[in-house]
Amino acid sequence: MKKLLIVLLCLAVVAAGVFGGLVWYGMLGGSHPLQTPKDGQIRVACVGDSITYGFDIPNRGKYSYPAVLQTMLGDGYCVNNYGYSGRTVSDSGDRPYRAEKLFQQALDFQPDIVIIMLGSNDSKPYNWDAAAVRADYNALLDDFAALESAPQIYMISPPPVFPVNGEVKYDIDGDVIDNELVPMTIGIAVGRGLPLIDMHTVFYGRADLFSDGCHPNRAGAQLFAETVYASITE
Repeated sequence: MKKLLIVLLCLAVVAAGVFGGLVWYGMLGGSHPLQTPKDGQIRVACVGDSITYGFDIPNRGKYSYPAVLQTMLGDGYCVNNYGYSGRTVSDSGDRPYRAEKLFQQALDFQPDIVIIMLGSNDSKPYNWDAAAVRADYNALLDDFAALESAPQIYMISPPPVFPVNGEVKYDIDGDVIDNELVPMTIGIAVGRGLPLIDMHTVFYGRADLFSDGCHPNRAGAQLFAETVYASITE
């Protein structure tokens, strides 16, 4: 009996570690707690991938950029984090954002403001298809533009990535981001008449603000939130 209890305890510890890791990496729908807006609050939907989610930021519920943005905007706003790690804007990518329940929840939120940053995961060699990214990014924007709430949509150009020990992590292709994805994002925003938040320029040369070369650390998330705040309140 004692041996059985020890085995069960070990299994429980392993299970707790696996669950904690899945939550940390944003792989569980339940790891995306959402606020219910109060009457009169301006609803802000932060849509994106792991950078929006707050990957690798300890206590991301307080220090991810959407959480910091909520603090900065105050009680007149309800800011929800719809970031999902590893997701692509392309429907043909390995983990398409629009296939997730979280995407439908973002639509159901009926936001007044939508802040979108996607595409970094599309830069991976097995995902990159410029025509598909462009088409599906526009389809995503169409989905939000068609909402009853008629939200103001802000597009964000993804930040650059930085090598760690000589290489960029997670199969992200920095050249594709710099030379193809960022110009595409700018072109889509200009073509649709949407405001663009140029996060690529903000973080250019600032490897110190990233925990692993790809994800902003706590100081980086703070700067990210401050940049978004300045854009949507100007």
